[in-house]
Amino acid sequence: MTPQDSTTEETTPPSGSVPDAETPAEYGLRRRLRLMGAVLAGGLAVVLALLLWLGVLVPAKQKAAGYSDADAAYAAVAIEHNAQAVQLTALAPGRSTDDEVLALAVEVGEASAGRVEDLAAWLEARDIPVPAAGREALALAEDGLTTELPDDGSGPRSGTTAHSHEGGNHGMLTDAQVNGIAALHARDFDIALLAALVEHHYGGLQPADKEITGGEDAEAIALAQAEADAIRVEVEDVRDALAGIGGPGSNDGSGS
Repeated sequence: MTPQDSTTEETTPPSGSVPDAETPAEYGLRRRLRLMGAVLAGGLAVVLALLLWLGVLVPAKQKAAGYSDADAAYAAVAIEHNAQAVQLTALAPGRSTDDEVLALAVEVGEASAGRVEDLAAWLEARDIPVPAAGREALALAEDGLTTELPDDGSGPRSGTTAHSHEGGNHGMLTDAQVNGIAALHARDFDIALLAALVEHHYGGLQPADKEITGGEDAEAIALAQAEADAIRVEVEDVRDALAGIGGPGSNDGSGS
């Protein structure tokens, strides 16, 4: 064996003992695949955690706290409903010229704001978000229901969703209906406002009565019962005031 042959045998590794060198492109691809795998695994973990929360932990938390989805839905709907009542009564200063109507508007508005506050406290105690309309109604009531508030002609607003309602559900008025009432003054305004409050309040009885018969949380049921009782009294007061100014339902022949 020549020195050259000996050197060749000692320096040449056996066939297949060392893999081919990885190109930069292959290394980059492998690195990206590892990264994608990690991202997918992380995303899957988040999805599984969310499903666990929604499917197991949330119902378990509700059961431990003694409330159901129906209880939470009632509180949210009732807040939206009472919030619109606050908005409607806030129209009265600067539009009504009847002292009795103005006083009744304040009474109804403050009672509605009180119900919003109670329902919001129920939701917050259970870490459930409070509808924006509720917070805006409370801000509107805090600004005062006895004095005229600045507005653009369609009624005072405390936020962008202060009277953003689809209407037609549980006596809720549409934006167009609210704007129509806000465009009126004196007796025309009084009749339109009181007539709207009667329809609006009657609509509010639907979710309250449903909660009373089908709710699970004792506190939510009590809130619904208190609301239903108050609404029935307020409706009669509003109907009497409406009849007193010759509105629809009066017996003086001026209304239908």
